Amino acid sequence: MKNLLDIQKDVRILEKSIQDIKKSVETINSDIEALRNSTESVSIDFTIIEVLAKQIRFKEHPLEELEDGRACQVYLEMLLNIIRLDLDDNNIINRMTFIQWLQIQSHIDWSLEDLYKDCFQTDREFLYEMIQLFSKRYLESFVVDALIVANITGKPNEEIYKYITDIVAVLGVTTEELNKLAVFSKAALNQGLSNMSRKDIEIVLDNASEYSHYINDQIIKKGIMELRVIAVQFHDADIRSFKWKAKQLQKVKKDDVIALYQEKIDINKDYSFIWGKHSAADDKELIAPVDGTLFQFRDNNTFYGVIAYKGDNKDAIKTWVKTRR
Repeated sequence: MKNLLDIQKDVRILEKSIQDIKKSVETINSDIEALRNSTESVSIDFTIIEVLAKQIRFKEHPLEELEDGRACQVYLEMLLNIIRLDLDDNNIINRMTFIQWLQIQSHIDWSLEDLYKDCFQTDREFLYEMIQLFSKRYLESFVVDALIVANITGKPNEEIYKYITDIVAVLGVTTEELNKLAVFSKAALNQGLSNMSRKDIEIVLDNASEYSHYINDQIIKKGIMELRVIAVQFHDADIRSFKWKAKQLQKVKKDDVIALYQEKIDINKDYSFIWGKHSAADDKELIAPVDGTLFQFRDNNTFYGVIAYKGDNKDAIKTWVKTRR
């Protein structure tokens, strides 16, 4: 049971959280008001935008399952506001093309041109509607798409970052959740997992089914292969003893001891080997170089230990190892 000090601490944390949300609401309200007062006209060829959008080869977006036309409208217009925060011609085309693809995926009669004109009437009620209309799945999907729209042209400006972070705060997305969603947006934009940490690749693989419209089977396959690390490779001719300390399919951490071994000694160089006794004190430790799941097997008179993704397959790993000989 919590004591009085713990309860007081919880109250202070809650008060700070409420103050932060209130501040974010006030900020996003001012952001939206500034957008409403923006009257700068931009010439956009929506016919070309539609042609470009039809060349995008992503799978069906979750908006395809959203039958509420009003919800689709709010979703798209809140994304279109990002375009109004950066009026560079090339940036507009790239961002507009992606949102056009989303519009095609949605169940909405409005054209992208109509949606863009209407987004100039955006007010704070749109944000509250988002919270009421969307499940957690669609709120997270919106954040991923907002990050894609923002970063599709490279590094977005501060106004765009501010707009998105304020919305995220009001939606109640935690820092941990935001980091996860940012990983998905990066994978979608890059159409690959290169230059990602092992932790981020695992995040993508763990949630690939939720974002299968962006993360295809080829990306998943490459991600699984990217996580494979040969931690143990000892031929019988090179050792006189070997013992696993970690179990098959055990989740290991970096620097865990996964095996013990003793090397064979050249008797031509060390005659004491013939007469000496050999104990566990002579064992050398094999340390896990990374976190992951340990796959153990024997092949070609060799002990193998590969640290890989938990959803990997031993037979696939064996084939992969053989191709690396």
